[in-house]
Amino acid sequence: MRVRNLFDISFVEDRELRKSLSLVILGVCFGIIFFNVTQGAPIAGFAKELGFGDLLYGVMLAMPVLGGAIQLFASYVLEKTRKRKFLFFLGGFLQRLPWLLVVILPFFIHDKNVLFSSIVFLLSITAIGGAFINVSFMSWMGDLVPIEIRGRFFSHRSMLATFVSLISGLLIGVFLDKFSNLYGFAIVFTFAVILGIFDILCFIWVYDPPMRKTDFSNVNFSKLFKESVTHPKFSRFLLFAIFWNFALNISAPYFNLYMIKHLKMSYFDIALFVQIISNVTTILSVRILGRLIDRFGNKPILEISTFIVSFLPYIWCFTTPNNWLFFVILVQIFAGIFWPGIDLSFNNLALGLSPDENRSFYIAVLNLFVGITNAVSFILGGYIIEYVAPPIVNFINNLLHIHLVEYHLIFILSGILRLVFSRTFIPKISEERSKPVEELTNHIVKRIKKIKP
Repeated sequence: MRVRNLFDISFVEDRELRKSLSLVILGVCFGIIFFNVTQGAPIAGFAKELGFGDLLYGVMLAMPVLGGAIQLFASYVLEKTRKRKFLFFLGGFLQRLPWLLVVILPFFIHDKNVLFSSIVFLLSITAIGGAFINVSFMSWMGDLVPIEIRGRFFSHRSMLATFVSLISGLLIGVFLDKFSNLYGFAIVFTFAVILGIFDILCFIWVYDPPMRKTDFSNVNFSKLFKESVTHPKFSRFLLFAIFWNFALNISAPYFNLYMIKHLKMSYFDIALFVQIISNVTTILSVRILGRLIDRFGNKPILEISTFIVSFLPYIWCFTTPNNWLFFVILVQIFAGIFWPGIDLSFNNLALGLSPDENRSFYIAVLNLFVGITNAVSFILGGYIIEYVAPPIVNFINNLLHIHLVEYHLIFILSGILRLVFSRTFIPKISEERSKPVEELTNHIVKRIKKIKP
């Protein structure tokens, strides 16, 4: 794939729309670095450097995602003021700037309890900002990106973000291996915040289409909330989102800590064998996923992707500090192919199954439940690792003469729940344009057979 092709969105015919969507893509190329730092291995290493345990780490990560709990309010403000662009910028700055204080405070506050409380407070502010930016962005993209090119556009956007993530992750990993103290983390987080601000500024020139008019003076919000959770199509998707995210996030935050603490992987190792392997795989496959979504719909892609991803946590249970290389590469190859399939189809279904009128409210309801679910699962995962897993793991190790660690327990639990919840709730999702999953699998098998050895 030639580098110039990475930036080609010629499938967008309208010139002004192409300009706006190019800026959206440019923004995510900055923003992905901010999110990789604040949600990936660097934040896990930062928490370890501060001496926080698994439970406190889970609480730290829970704060930003709790922004989903106030997205209904953010949606109300958006629909009432109709100042989507202004609220996007306001939310963006509130979400990103407090991270500067998060990494500065450890130099001035030495009491761990006071420091932890201060960080939680700052991350609560980022949660509020995240609520406004997420509601505004989803509403904005729902009106800006035509449905017939959403699969290709968001897969293209994801591919560019992945490419940037690949390069930046490697450089940040090299830096943190040399400067893994508080000063090193302060530099990395400051750099990430600056790029996060650049992400927001790119949207100054993005066209903001008129929002659908809604007379909020006559809206009964309790009635609208009830309508959203009982909507024939949206409610089924909502149920899947809640249970899937619980199964996913009871373990997701702890893979980074597992790699750092148990596998003794360096930040460079994590960047090279985790980020880069999965990112390269994503770059090679995400455009194909976008085309498959446009042709077969989102639901069959979601079915296949969640099925494969459900088995990945088990592979981590075979890793040790001496043999991790093969297993980590194997996991990341599958993750690089199938996680983008989940992300793309999930976002498209969220937009497609919510009605045009009051879409931002429906997205806010989705994010409300997902945000609360994520926060609960983050904290529960940390609690299980720190307090529940040790006696269970000791009993199993003594009984079977194997060597499990506490993290393995939530990996196994997460894998079981992913499979059960995805097989239970995805078949109930209704998408008009989706084709049977068998038709998609037959198409894939035929294409594979055509590949000459």
